[in-house]
Amino acid sequence: MMSVFSIAACNTESKKEVEREDSTSLNKPGIAVSAGTENSDTGKVAFDIAKIPVTSKEIGSFPYLSAPVKYKFNDISRSDLKTVHFAVDGKLIPLEGKTYSSNIYKIQESESPFNMQVVQRAYHNAITDFGGVQVSTMLLPGQIEKIGKKILEDEGDHAYTIIGANDYTLKHVNTYVIRTTKTEVWIELSFYQNGGYIYILEK
Repeated sequence: MMSVFSIAACNTESKKEVEREDSTSLNKPGIAVSAGTENSDTGKVAFDIAKIPVTSKEIGSFPYLSAPVKYKFNDISRSDLKTVHFAVDGKLIPLEGKTYSSNIYKIQESESPFNMQVVQRAYHNAITDFGGVQVSTMLLPGQIEKIGKKILEDEGDHAYTIIGANDYTLKHVNTYVIRTTKTEVWIELSFYQNGGYIYILEK
């Protein structure tokens, strides 16, 4: 079962391990996610979930992930059934399910400011340890207008709608999928210069 320690583990990595991780692509080699192709007839992004391997790991119970060490969730939102858009290869697709979302704060800002690299690395390690796969690292320009700004704003907890769609927020939208024998878990980490948001959806 997931604990705060599995997310916090990255904070104790040696410098050598961190450097090795930084030099490795976030997408695992050999996993081709063909979600970036668009159907010309419907205008919808085609995503083949079968290309995501089913994990053999025990991932615990919803929402599966906690805040990294020295960070906290704030203004948590929950829903038993909601439609939320997640980026796949930079393009937004709608998904429906149980949701949990929050912004991510540094507990003691006086010690050091919010560090996007620390938070991103903590979640990347935890999610990939569960057998999850990263399917997007950004949001392409024009996607907000295509879906509708009001629709995305109403979903809440996307940095690119709450803070605004700028060069930074569009380039820091990270989507992961964990596929189990029973369900799909989608996770979005979106960042702005001084903070971040997490969105978790269980299909």
